[in-house]
Amino acid sequence: MNRLLAIDSATDALSLALLDERGCKSLHRIMPRQHQQLLFSLLDELLDGRKVSELELQAIVYGRGPGSFTGLRIAVSAAQGLAFSLGIPVISVSSLETQVRTLLRTESIIQPVRIFSCIDARIGQVYGQWFDCDGSKLTARGDAFVAVPEAIEQPASRSGDDECRFLGVGSGLVFLNAMPEAIREQATCWPDVLPEARDMFAPALQALESGQAQDPMLAAPDYVQTRIGWKTLAEQGRIA
Repeated sequence: MNRLLAIDSATDALSLALLDERGCKSLHRIMPRQHQQLLFSLLDELLDGRKVSELELQAIVYGRGPGSFTGLRIAVSAAQGLAFSLGIPVISVSSLETQVRTLLRTESIIQPVRIFSCIDARIGQVYGQWFDCDGSKLTARGDAFVAVPEAIEQPASRSGDDECRFLGVGSGLVFLNAMPEAIREQATCWPDVLPEARDMFAPALQALESGQAQDPMLAAPDYVQTRIGWKTLAEQGRIA
């Protein structure tokens, strides 16, 4: 039986989910700038009187971003602390991918489809990534990036691709009117969808089965912006 705890705090949402023999239970709250204060009280609510040490978890799953710098640090630090205390690994999942999976779960989407997942970077820029979904597989088309809205480009079409409308999802769509005309006029958009932790389990289980779980010391956020640094605990070395 797979047992995982997932945390994502890359956006205004604080999202937690537990997968165990009882099924999947999740809590998803919109609480801007309150993640740090409320994360562990929300975790207590999720566990409903149980102790995390009693759950026999296989790993802690965290949203690595991109997203709010503070939010990412909170998710990474919480995942590290829990994993260290339990002696288990961590698994990182892209918050942009999670956001796409949330959309696919909650909306009736005709597939195959191309999806632009984006998050407001709060500095007049957008974090984004393109995905293709054919109903059975979700594939990233290129890496996550950060860009001003005017500079966002669609990935080149592959041989056999149909030119068609695509979907946009996420808070970065607040800048839709500033995006290139080709995107602005073709996209069907869901700007209010944010990544939900329950949708991290599918990629996390794939990572677990393929041996891609990490030592907690190696956990790190994906800021995308190269000028922002984060040293993993392994890179920091021993404190004097």
